Amino acid sequence: MLLVARQFSCRWWRRRRPHIGLSHTPLTNLNFHSEPDDFLPWLERKSGTEISSALYIGKSTLGTALFASKSIRAGDCILKVPYSVQLAPDNLAPELRALLGDRVGDVAKVAIVILFEQKMGQDSEWAPYISCLPRPEEMHSTIFWSEDELEMIRQSSLYQETINQRSLVEKEFLAVRRALEHFPEMFQSITCKDFMHAYALVTSRAWGSRKGYSLIPFADFLNHDGTSESVVLSDDDNHFSEVIADRDYAQGEQVLIRYGKFSNATLLLDFGFTLPYNIHDQVQIQVNIPHHDILRDLKLELLKRHHRPINNDVNGFNSSVDCFTIKLGSEIG
Repeated sequence: MLLVARQFSCRWWRRRRPHIGLSHTPLTNLNFHSEPDDFLPWLERKSGTEISSALYIGKSTLGTALFASKSIRAGDCILKVPYSVQLAPDNLAPELRALLGDRVGDVAKVAIVILFEQKMGQDSEWAPYISCLPRPEEMHSTIFWSEDELEMIRQSSLYQETINQRSLVEKEFLAVRRALEHFPEMFQSITCKDFMHAYALVTSRAWGSRKGYSLIPFADFLNHDGTSESVVLSDDDNHFSEVIADRDYAQGEQVLIRYGKFSNATLLLDFGFTLPYNIHDQVQIQVNIPHHDILRDLKLELLKRHHRPINNDVNGFNSSVDCFTIKLGSEIG
């Protein structure tokens, strides 16, 4: 059965490679970088199967990207990545996973997997992949913005969403740190800043199946096009993720997929970019509809008609101050 999910409203987890151990591990820092031409052969050797014969890694104005190595037709399967070479919470050592329990979410658990593999350095079996992930200075999501930069969006809902996201990551880090303290030889130097970077890597790159989120090497080099119909599909019966081309591509053309039907605010918060023309863009506005307004019922009905929920107060009554999301370009009438 094929499923698709991205972002954090509907992700699950699945079994992967044998878990990592926590003893006798070096503390070398990540200071290497794999060559793009070497990455796919490495991943195919690791998986024991062909990942893609239709794509190659290159650079575009969007950064690392995948390009068509030959002509691609709509409906072609352009990549297939087995679950066995995807990073998920199952990669954690059982003793650490038991300590974490349900106190932190799955995103935090995958972030710890990344931190562990980073600490392993060149001794990590995932080194070619870990070295390809964006460094902190290459992350542009709003949780990394300075206070001066955040001032530019203070009047938007994105400002508060950013503050909330930062608080969530800090809360997760406090819970994670208590568990990591049992393994000082591996994690004693991990800071909240390190954790936030790893956490953001997961929120910006992970996909999911019915069992949870995972980082999918090679597939996560695909860039976003909000108009694309291609997404990462997960086949839980056959244990792989795949991408089907939604249109024809000429050799050398960059291949794009859709991360989700996201507004620019969501793209900036989770991925660090916006689109100049985004068919899924929307804006959140706060509307004060006083109870004494003789047109109150008509106004609320208009908002309901355009598929936006009406918030209730603690007594179950419609609030006089509500936030509504308006899809840009939609017609009202």
